[in-house]
Amino acid sequence: MAFFDRLRRLVPGRPPSYPFARGAYELDRGRLDRAEAAFAEALAESPPARDVAAILNKRAIIAIRRHDMVRAIEELIAALEADPRSVAAITTIGNLLLEDGAVDEAIAHYQYALIIDDAYAPAYHNLGVALHRSGRKAEAVRMLRKATRLEGRMKRS
Repeated sequence: MAFFDRLRRLVPGRPPSYPFARGAYELDRGRLDRAEAAFAEALAESPPARDVAAILNKRAIIAIRRHDMVRAIEELIAALEADPRSVAAITTIGNLLLEDGAVDEAIAHYQYALIIDDAYAPAYHNLGVALHRSGRKAEAVRMLRKATRLEGRMKRS
């Protein structure tokens, strides 16, 4: 799917009207300032804890893209304080660990995320990548196939 990222940024489209959806739309297109503004607007609406965690996770991703790891970690801590079962935040932490070379810790985070939500395709995908890096190729293939199946279901619904 990353193959189309550049194309998606070039294709004109109308952003969604809800602040969180608009923020995600802008983040997908690499418009970090617009995304950040939309997520700030979404937080100002006093959403429930689960939504706060999702918003803060997206803000952590913005910080990561800006190479501001201190802020990213602060956002992730706040996300988990809002909702300790935030699968997206746990997966993002796994991603940071994987990038840092802590493959076993990353695997543990992805597995924990999947205990919470066994239908979260990004955790399966990233677990597959981490397992591949650790030399566990057969398990990696199974996880990547599971991620692909789940992503296919999401697109059809």
